[in-house]
Amino acid sequence: RLNDSGTTIILTTHYLEEAERLCRNIAIMDEGILIEDSSMRELLEKLDSELFTLYLREPLTAAPTLASVTSRLVDPKTLEIAVNRDDNLNSVFIELDRLGIKPFSMKNKANRLEELFIKLTESNTSPPSQTEPEIQPKSAAQAPHP
Repeated sequence: RLNDSGTTIILTTHYLEEAERLCRNIAIMDEGILIEDSSMRELLEKLDSELFTLYLREPLTAAPTLASVTSRLVDPKTLEIAVNRDDNLNSVFIELDRLGIKPFSMKNKANRLEELFIKLTESNTSPPSQTEPEIQPKSAAQAPHP
């Protein structure tokens, strides 16, 4: 209710599924550096692909070969598909229907925001800073006696 009345609420969390569900705007920090600050919609548009799990009515013996997506059979009634951002999910369902494959349910395989967070923070790695060389401890034979 506070947010709906115009109050900004800042949520700091490592639970990115919760953040994706609750937040309209996201700021991502990596080692104290702000690396992303945008709306959830704009941020998720940066994903190259999305992995979906399809639950099937009838079992399959092998993953189907689909024109625009990669598919993998998890078990006879569970199919995973990786859909590129530029592909049309409707065309995937049309192709599955043409092959006689009838999904009855679908979900995202992984949390989208978490995938993007990992991608952004991995690409944000910088080379180690130039520091003084580490001083190595003396061996027991070299250490002074108290």
